[in-house]
Amino acid sequence: MEVSKVKIDTLKFDPQNARTHDAKNLEAIAGSLRMFGQRKPIVITADNTIVAGNGTVAAAKELGWQEVAVVKIPADWSPAQVKAYALADNRTAELAAWQPEVLGAQLIELQADGIDIAEFGFAQEQVSEDEFAAALDGLLGEKGEIEQITFTLHNWQAEKVREALAKSKSIGDFGDTGNTNANGNALARIVELWLGDVG
Repeated sequence: MEVSKVKIDTLKFDPQNARTHDAKNLEAIAGSLRMFGQRKPIVITADNTIVAGNGTVAAAKELGWQEVAVVKIPADWSPAQVKAYALADNRTAELAAWQPEVLGAQLIELQADGIDIAEFGFAQEQVSEDEFAAALDGLLGEKGEIEQITFTLHNWQAEKVREALAKSKSIGDFGDTGNTNANGNALARIVELWLGDVG
């Protein structure tokens, strides 16, 4: 598979594309591109018609990108094979399901690390309180001595917490706490300092 760069204005959207991308979807794709860049190529035909990646190209155009990475389908594919691949590419991703407890835990961790999950299409309200609880129950059951605690904060409070965590981390190594999570160690240090447990 040979990946190359092409000018976006040379690419053609497939008028028969069965997949649509609304504004919310394109906003999420654009957010992902801003945050991570393009991590997989667009699939195109020999005449530069997009087979897979229409949403990515549309979002990249909105961001003002001039070119994207592409890969061409095999030259010996029939039109039916091209169409089948385009449908399969969309359908296989669509059939996947989230594991709520894993998703909830990962979103909690990313937010604690200062990652804006809304940038690529997630919002905290998309994960219910029950799903967050299930995530925590799963973690508590599997981790033994490790606990995960969730807080709900206003934006300005969350920003203050991030600032405090960053300052706590800047003090130095946490030593052997039995916990590998940097944010957890930073928070525990803040609490210890507040309680006067650190000399």
